[in-house]
Amino acid sequence: MGTWIEGEIFDSEIRLHYYRTGGIKPPVVMVHGFTDNALYWTHTAKALEGVYDVIMYDARGHGASDRAKGRFSEQDRIDDLLRVIQALKLEQPGLIGHSMGGATIANTLAQQPTLARWAILEDPAWKDIPEPTSIHQAAIMVQERYAYVESWREWLICLQVNAWEDALRKLREESPKWSELDAKLSLDARRQFEMDLFNYFPPERMEWRNAVPYLNIPFLLLTSHPERGGVVSPEIARETIRLAPSGRWVQFPEVGHSIRFDDFEAYFKAVKAFLKDVDNVDL
Repeated sequence: MGTWIEGEIFDSEIRLHYYRTGGIKPPVVMVHGFTDNALYWTHTAKALEGVYDVIMYDARGHGASDRAKGRFSEQDRIDDLLRVIQALKLEQPGLIGHSMGGATIANTLAQQPTLARWAILEDPAWKDIPEPTSIHQAAIMVQERYAYVESWREWLICLQVNAWEDALRKLREESPKWSELDAKLSLDARRQFEMDLFNYFPPERMEWRNAVPYLNIPFLLLTSHPERGGVVSPEIARETIRLAPSGRWVQFPEVGHSIRFDDFEAYFKAVKAFLKDVDNVDL
């Protein structure tokens, strides 16, 4: 972290913890995914801090921010992003988000289309969930969703309660492409995560098709391979660019959901090319 600034943004509802690289430079706000935290962005922030003032905040229920206490709707997360931008008096920042954070950015821009200069969305939490055609099929879908969430919850409990070295070894076995630093950052985030959020996430999901047409600023959509854990399908990515032609799409077929952890070199090559075009910067 070096000389990064740590601070807190708070009002009557919530206290949000953040890190900031600082300097008189164009601002960039990074928004992490579910179960992650602000320092999950460490590698990317270090790569950008020479040119940008990078702000990373812990979402409610994550990292060192306040626990969510049952307030974890999509609108709550939108409001928190706006809190950060407004409290720090950031004028048209760049926005970078992963997974839940990418979806939050898109949904925020749907409400305030001119809020940011540009956006980078790394495998945002966009899925097409089919409508059940019968009560029987609906019941099966509920059971499958419950099993998926419970499996995820149990995995996180293991990471939280096991000895640090044992938990780190388990995480590295499951994500062999990750560097040791990234694996440690990931484990730190999961051990800070508020497990009660599984009771509220997602209580609803804002339809991605309702947000994408409002993406009128330049944006970069980064996706991975669904069979390797990627969330955004090629069909959704193509439809996104059709609905929002100000965007560009780069697919990474050999990596999973955490693109920058699996292959930072390829991830940052795409990011650099995009930022060269939109901000005329050399990284």
